[in-house]
Amino acid sequence: MNAIKEIVEHHRFIEAWLSGTATDLDGFLDMHTPDFTWYAPDGALLTLADLRTVMAQARGTVPGLRIRIREPRVLLDADGLTVATYEEDHPDHARRAVAILTPAPKARNGLLWHNLHETWTRPPDSATTHRAGSASPR
Repeated sequence: MNAIKEIVEHHRFIEAWLSGTATDLDGFLDMHTPDFTWYAPDGALLTLADLRTVMAQARGTVPGLRIRIREPRVLLDADGLTVATYEEDHPDHARRAVAILTPAPKARNGLLWHNLHETWTRPPDSATTHRAGSASPR
């Protein structure tokens, strides 16, 4: 399914970006609608402009990062919206996410990220709070 493929590919870029090996931040941001919103695990609401800032500052900050996507599934695919959920497992924390994606025929996998809502399932410990909440690039 395209939504599951998109979720996995999106996180492969995030891994590469945070590891310092990816370079196309604009291409990543183009995979979001202009009015994209992200509810970070701490409840902070971020916009696409905020995501640009957070990601630009976070490049190369987690060398060798591996993100495991667990239990991805589509909850709804109707009326021009795809709603999907997954767990994002990092070495030092994990979060459950619900994503709303909209169709865009020219986008990678035919979908753009419109909204993301994340909740901690395993919060980072105090030694890794630099990636918590609104400072988290995901």
